[in-house]
Amino acid sequence: MAAFTTFTEEALSRYLVMFGKGNLAGHEVIEGGIENSNYRVTLDRDGEQHHYVLTIVEGFDFNEVPFFNKVMTHLFHYGLPVAAPLATLDGMTSTIFCGKPTFLFSKLDGEHPGHVTATHCADIGRFMARSHEALLALKTERDNPYNAIWMQESIRANASRLAPEDREFLIALVSEYEQIQNSELPHGIIHGDLFRDNALFTDKAELSGVIDFYHACNDLLIQDIAIAINDWCLRDNRIDLALQDALMAGYEEVRSLTRRERDLLPRLQSISAARFVLTRLLSGDPPLKDPHQMLELAKTF
Repeated sequence: MAAFTTFTEEALSRYLVMFGKGNLAGHEVIEGGIENSNYRVTLDRDGEQHHYVLTIVEGFDFNEVPFFNKVMTHLFHYGLPVAAPLATLDGMTSTIFCGKPTFLFSKLDGEHPGHVTATHCADIGRFMARSHEALLALKTERDNPYNAIWMQESIRANASRLAPEDREFLIALVSEYEQIQNSELPHGIIHGDLFRDNALFTDKAELSGVIDFYHACNDLLIQDIAIAINDWCLRDNRIDLALQDALMAGYEEVRSLTRRERDLLPRLQSISAARFVLTRLLSGDPPLKDPHQMLELAKTF
């Protein structure tokens, strides 16, 4: 990723003074993201170096950002492995840098997993369930930006880039999604994008952090599970059922799924894959990630 927002070292130093964490010792772009501008920042305080992550939020206005702040802070205070936005000396956690909403976080330990195991999947399942339970107490809401109406509009916007049979397939899925959205299923705040590149593990395969809550919203809880399974349990573009079972077992250690949630999981996996077909098509021409991978996955359920 080329950072969307760039700045001078002098400007960054002036911004960081607000936090009183030390003097700027260095910074560099974090590669791999496709939506926000992320930088590693090193500060020197009394001869010791401390590491942080600076996130400049792209694509959201200032009215939307407090929701993400509340979600991350709430989960942090519930003891989950999430970085809460740091406060300035004046107590502000939502700040402005380069004219955009900006957060400063302490850097979490760990790396994104390479080869995913059942242990990884079980940990992710437990994290999702714990976060779903914890966020029930948070009195804030954000509508799902990727609902059925958005999917309909996105299919129309990308009609010329989809084969006729693929377009009809996606339209049928959206119609099914509309019915599921209106059904009586457990709702709450979900992560909405818990792929393996948004989780960190120690070298002992222990979950040390979950990041990137900028797709969080109020939605079906089972949708969060469907999204995660489609990435964590994917092997050769097919779902590895042993990994899926591990993820769901981890989840149900904390929160039991209803029979209806279990019945609808395969359909929501197909719908979730279709959502990422559309977000990838909308990421550019050519897309930043391959939409056809998700399209083929959507057809397997």
